Amino acid sequence: MANPDIRLSPSSLNYEDRRCDRCFAEGLAGEVWPQGPFPGIFAKLDSQQRKYYSGRPTDDIDPSLPTGTLHNGGRVQSAPVTIGNVDFTIRGSMDALIRFDDGTVGVVDFKSSTATPALGDAYRPQLAAYQWSLSHPASGDAETVSVAGLLIFAPESMVDTSDGRAYLVS
Repeated sequence: MANPDIRLSPSSLNYEDRRCDRCFAEGLAGEVWPQGPFPGIFAKLDSQQRKYYSGRPTDDIDPSLPTGTLHNGGRVQSAPVTIGNVDFTIRGSMDALIRFDDGTVGVVDFKSSTATPALGDAYRPQLAAYQWSLSHPASGDAETVSVAGLLIFAPESMVDTSDGRAYLVS
């Protein structure tokens, strides 16, 4: 008999979103839980961030990063990992991937939030899941992930620009 296959989404591993471990486990076993509404503004911000950063050099986001270029992230899927009698597979869509000139890659996840030290800890499992998927892919060549982090958009003011009023500045 084949092992049961559990598919994990990297975003399902966030400590911020996973307040009840029992509910998390039941969800993996197929239980359907009501989802709260995801405000459309976050999808719009994500889309704009992807457009804005795709093709940009790394020094546009942080001059301390190695030389490279940001790209839209795409889908990832890990090879299965068997623990006990269960096969676990990670599947998801990354926001962005950095291709460094040294041949390594970086994982970037866009967040629209107030930047705090706790935010990095809350999203560490998600970033680690993307890193694992790239390092242990279901198909294709493994990537060496040298860095993973959050790119946080936190609007602080609205200003008038030559394009008009109400452009957010972060």
